[in-house]
Amino acid sequence: MVAQLVGLRLALLRNIFAGSRARLFGVGVGLLAGLIAVIAVFLRISGLASLDVVLARNEIVIGGSAIVLAFVLVPLLIQRDDPMDPRRFALFGIPAPRLALAEAVSALVALPVVAVVVFAVATVVAWSPTPLGVLLALVGSVLGVATCVLCGLIFSSISALVLVTRRSREVAGVVGVFVLVLLAPGVALALTVNWGLAASSLSLSVALLLGFTPLGAAWAIPAAAANGDSGGALLCFLIAVVTVAVLWLVWRSLVTLMLTSTRSESVEQAQPGGLGWFGSLPSTPAAAVAARSLTYWARDPRYYVPLIIVPIVPVILAIPLLVVGFPLEYYALVPLPIMCLFLGFAIHDDVALDNTAVWLHIVSGRRGLADRLGRLAPVLLIGLPLIGIGSVVTVFVSRNADALPALLGVSSCLLFASVGFGNLISARFPYAATRPGESPFTQPQLTGSTSVFVQVGTLVGTLAVSTPAVVFGVQAILLGQPDLYWTALWWGVPIGVLVLVLGTLAGGAVFNRRGPEILAASVRG
Repeated sequence: MVAQLVGLRLALLRNIFAGSRARLFGVGVGLLAGLIAVIAVFLRISGLASLDVVLARNEIVIGGSAIVLAFVLVPLLIQRDDPMDPRRFALFGIPAPRLALAEAVSALVALPVVAVVVFAVATVVAWSPTPLGVLLALVGSVLGVATCVLCGLIFSSISALVLVTRRSREVAGVVGVFVLVLLAPGVALALTVNWGLAASSLSLSVALLLGFTPLGAAWAIPAAAANGDSGGALLCFLIAVVTVAVLWLVWRSLVTLMLTSTRSESVEQAQPGGLGWFGSLPSTPAAAVAARSLTYWARDPRYYVPLIIVPIVPVILAIPLLVVGFPLEYYALVPLPIMCLFLGFAIHDDVALDNTAVWLHIVSGRRGLADRLGRLAPVLLIGLPLIGIGSVVTVFVSRNADALPALLGVSSCLLFASVGFGNLISARFPYAATRPGESPFTQPQLTGSTSVFVQVGTLVGTLAVSTPAVVFGVQAILLGQPDLYWTALWWGVPIGVLVLVLGTLAGGAVFNRRGPEILAASVRG
């Protein structure tokens, strides 16, 4: 049974070279890039044998933990049909435990697992200076590879069972990437904490923490022994063994479940696409508005041209400051909050940009709250990843990792507050905007237009409520007090969220009352 499934896996590997020359070229380039990366990792890890034990532990444990985490997340983010899905063997009468074992063993010939095996061999070489290190590295490598294989099988099966429709797979992929992006500043924050080890380095703190988790316990066994911590090595071994045992029980249970369940083919897969966001989001009023807004932001020049200008504004502001000798490491902290401010400001007259189309929202009886929530989607879909990625990049450029909490607090406050004010003001004080199909650089000229007052009021209100977070952040930079960085975070995020919630609720109530006035303001110009 095992030999047959291994043969099937090998046949599937051979099939990647079938197809057109263009596909064959792409596969070859991808395999070559992967081979170069695997060789580079092998040389780096195996070369740790001649370096300090602490450095070897840090790199091996952190790297091994990242590999295990990848086997958990990648199957959920990249959903694809598995030719070796246990449900394909349901008619063969194979006992579930036997099939589970055969699937696990055959998975060893998959390319990602082969790369993990190479990493495991490199760790054995890294701990080769002592016979005990080699023995423990072999044990840890076996447990580590088993953990990766079982995690890949389990989460691939969960993805196949739960994400059965095209819509669910698309949403899961977007949410997964979204979560990963948002985790970036959280990981960076965790890396700035000493975890109570006064004399330890940052990487050592992280490696010690991961070594006692299911992610890194297997890789930390020889590392703990090499540092003379026999108790820690035993504890890591027990954690790794329990992890593999639990994963095996979960995998065997999943195989049993899948052998008794039918494959659910989505009706959507047989239907032609073309609905875009409307076909991907749920059929609810808020989701319909969100799909409409996302489509506008992607296709309408009146939306994406100002969006392109947002990252240019900080560059323009930087020119006079750099001319007068303003320190670059300080200014590097400024662009992200400015971009968040102007990104949230983009929806302050979003209703008027709908022009006559807003009539559909009013006569359909759709609640104002659904309209307000739907219009949040494009801004948050862009803004939250911008904060997550931009904050990490900013502290790297500015060489000031301590400023990360303040940067997160100020940027979040400016984004959420400007969106909250925009949700209220666009319903209460809409003014004539550029009509659909016209140049995004034109603006209707009307007598008595309130556009200037609305724009200034939105910016001033946003800056006013964000003042505490901004002040604490500036004081932390100028006075060099790390505690104030965290104070800016604790003030900024709650204030921003509060303004966002209140502005959205108030804007929804105003939209319900002022439907005719909103329509009249939107069609003027």
